[in-house]
Amino acid sequence: MRTLIEYAKLDWGEENAPRSFLFDDIYFAQDGPAESRHVFLAGNDLPSRFEQAEKFTIGEIGFGTGLNFLAAWDAWERTEKPPGARLHFLSVEKFPFAPDDLAKAHEAWPQYASKAARLRAVTPPAFAGVFQCDIAQDVTLTLIYGDALRALGQAEAAINAWFLDGFAPAKNPDLWDDALMAEVTRLSAPAATFATFTVAGAVRRSLTSAGFDCEKRAGFGRKREMLAGRLRPDTIKQSNRAPWFTSEQSPPLDRSARIAIIGAGGAGAALAHALRRHGYAPTIFEASAPASGASGNPAGLIMPRLDVDDTPAGRFHAAAYLHTVRLLTDLPDHVFDPCGVTRRATGEKEAARQHRLLSEGALPAGWMTPADDGLTFPQGGVVDPAAFVSALIADTPVVAASVTGVERSGGNWLVATADDQSAYDAVIIANALDALRFSQLRSLPLTGSAGQIDWFPQAAAPASAIAFGPYAAPCPRGGLVIGATYAPIGIGAIARFTPEATQTNIAAVAKELPEIAGTLDPAEARPRASVRCTTPDRLPVAGPVPDWGYYAGAYDGLRTGRKEDYPPAGTMPGLYALTGLGSRGLVTAPLCAAVIAAEIAGAPSPVFADIAEALHPARFFIRDMKRGN
Repeated sequence: MRTLIEYAKLDWGEENAPRSFLFDDIYFAQDGPAESRHVFLAGNDLPSRFEQAEKFTIGEIGFGTGLNFLAAWDAWERTEKPPGARLHFLSVEKFPFAPDDLAKAHEAWPQYASKAARLRAVTPPAFAGVFQCDIAQDVTLTLIYGDALRALGQAEAAINAWFLDGFAPAKNPDLWDDALMAEVTRLSAPAATFATFTVAGAVRRSLTSAGFDCEKRAGFGRKREMLAGRLRPDTIKQSNRAPWFTSEQSPPLDRSARIAIIGAGGAGAALAHALRRHGYAPTIFEASAPASGASGNPAGLIMPRLDVDDTPAGRFHAAAYLHTVRLLTDLPDHVFDPCGVTRRATGEKEAARQHRLLSEGALPAGWMTPADDGLTFPQGGVVDPAAFVSALIADTPVVAASVTGVERSGGNWLVATADDQSAYDAVIIANALDALRFSQLRSLPLTGSAGQIDWFPQAAAPASAIAFGPYAAPCPRGGLVIGATYAPIGIGAIARFTPEATQTNIAAVAKELPEIAGTLDPAEARPRASVRCTTPDRLPVAGPVPDWGYYAGAYDGLRTGRKEDYPPAGTMPGLYALTGLGSRGLVTAPLCAAVIAAEIAGAPSPVFADIAEALHPARFFIRDMKRGN
């Protein structure tokens, strides 16, 4: 069952201060900013701790109006910090404010007007999951919509300071119980602090039991006391993830780290963008020109692949679509044409599937609407893949060379080309099916699928893209693009376009759009063929590369179903993979890249743990072990 998110139901009262109908409690006092600064900022010794921080992460329970975030952002901006310092703010909210209510609440704080406007511009729709956005050059906001216990139980972060700002314990006890405080501890960095407005005995006991030393401090206004504290150094924390997906934590790489990306297609470009957002300066290696593979097609659809069941895979695809649409709004206008995409119901089975997607809320309200012949995705459209790749790469240096191998040596990775060898702190292999050229990834079950699209520069195109298995779409460069064929292809083989494939594409369009197909002359087609890299479960591979020998020994008991305390995963330190993107790589690559970049930086993850496990490179190995293969 999907988790449906409802907007907060509010009573604004005579003083125009919002009160929750459900919890019968107010969101902020008359001088909300002053209270936020006193309780949550000063309670965590902020902004003085900002002054020495190259990276600082705040966690919050109860986002509400976003007041505490605005106050923290404002303090961060005003504080003199190390060059390139970054603030991460992670907050959980079960009942977010509707857009109009949020704007109304923000009217109370004119000192935050510009920041509040930016916050409203990036606030996600009411939809369960993790939403991460770069709200400023040095500030990242991670909002999690959903039940706090489940949300924090699936989150990954290292929080330096906690704002515990749920409604009063008597009004909403679930936000103060032992189980939730245990998750607060699990997500805390060493010496993490907390602050809260309440001094209720049950709250003190819960935090003490979870590993925090607590102290009462002077409260704000009419509240005589508040509570603050620090995590005890001897506190033991337990991971919620399966051991084979939980590697021993290594320190995040600092911003001076040398990071190599192998491949300059959609995956490599998305990685370059994500890493730069964390302050890194990566280098890309590409034997051909950027976007020379499947990312070099003249057009690509931006639409979701949705599953009717509430699975990690289904939640990943929905999250990836929302993430990429958000990203595209920050890129130059020529990159993306938000013309909308309609997925036609090509039979009773597909019609029934679409009906379930609508009724179950597989996307936020307004992001998927019924059409006479299927489903329309109004925020979808057509991207110019080469322009997309170029915008994501930006000024990242690209070395025009083929990487012949990577080897671990003396704590570094040596990246070898025909003419040179360079040392890097981390390497990310992101070159699609060619990833199998590297010995470290040959255990991955990657396969190739050749596909051909056909561009008709002079043909009339529909106003929006139409998908029906194949698709017909307006091309950003003008004209019409149709496609695409699917055919198995061997590793190392080159995909070649053929007249027969052009006829196949035209015939496919003729079944659903005969009025368009009738105008197409095969002789006027500009075909392009490329190779997609696919996996057995149709999910990308994104994450740290396992030490396969370690896995074989450490988890051998899984073959016989033996239950034991298995050790954490062993990985190849500093080596990552992003591949297996299939036919939806333009949509899925940005979120996958954000997952890897967050792990390298030690920042809050943009996905829940079950999604990270569904993308993990070790998942196939573990499945085979459990099946006794």
